[in-house]
Amino acid sequence: MSHERLRSFYPHAGFVIVYILWGINLASLKIGGREWDSLVFNGLRFASMIPILWVYTYCYYRSRSLKMQIAGKDLLLICALGVLNAVGMEALLQYALQFSNSANGAVLGRGFMPVITVLIAVLARQVRLTWRICVGIPLALFSVIVIVSGGAEGFHLGGATLRGDILLLMRSVMGAIYLIGMNRLVLKYPLPLLISFEMTAGALSLLPFVLMRADAAYFASISTTGWISLIYTSILATAVGFSLHNWSLSKLGPFKASAYGYLLPVTAAIAGYFFLYESISIFQCLGGIGVLTAMYLVQRDRAQTIKRAQRSEQTTNL
Repeated sequence: MSHERLRSFYPHAGFVIVYILWGINLASLKIGGREWDSLVFNGLRFASMIPILWVYTYCYYRSRSLKMQIAGKDLLLICALGVLNAVGMEALLQYALQFSNSANGAVLGRGFMPVITVLIAVLARQVRLTWRICVGIPLALFSVIVIVSGGAEGFHLGGATLRGDILLLMRSVMGAIYLIGMNRLVLKYPLPLLISFEMTAGALSLLPFVLMRADAAYFASISTTGWISLIYTSILATAVGFSLHNWSLSKLGPFKASAYGYLLPVTAAIAGYFFLYESISIFQCLGGIGVLTAMYLVQRDRAQTIKRAQRSEQTTNL
């Protein structure tokens, strides 16, 4: 295998690592959620990374003799994406699940994101529909439904969960907007600068909730396990996860990035088995096979597109 071909797999491997980290993070959040208020937890999660991120960003720019600057409209965009991520996606998910269930959250809050992303990308003429995409995306969505239907509280729609389900769909829309907006920025600016601005904006948007809901007595009541959960989520799931996610996003684009989101139910089920001692049902195994098959179809489609573009370029040069 040539070096260039090997390098082309790096972004794909990056997304796999990201969703392994985020799958483990779901188990971490369940453990930490027994003690932490979710808004306080996420506020501290974003805020704790700000000093580290800005020191790293400063060193990154200084070592390369670069000038730290960003256009005004792009600064507004990255800050808006930071607030969208922290409040519109993380906080909205927590709020929506009060009126729905985790199975619906996996399908509607995450599963519809690639569908919405591809619709936006097709309308913007950024993606051309092929049979692999038309088969792969519905197969992945159906497989996620199979995975979550194997639990005690499976996927279902009805009047009892309607309010939460609408909010979860809104989160998918916001997730698609986030991917497309971030894709514009990662092609123009170094990742350390973007991540630093994003985390800072997210932390500031959640700061009022931390100040209102937490005090010295509250923090003293958190156990060592609770603090370990926060540290893992802050460093590995947030700092490492978002940096690697956005680097891979810059290489593959928003549609292919959103398609990898279907790995989350698979990695979450595996993490639950090892860290929470949850069982894995036959539904989850079958759903996992379906997700991996769908991922192969979608990413194979990208490989074929690249090959066609290279042949066309070679023909033109001749």
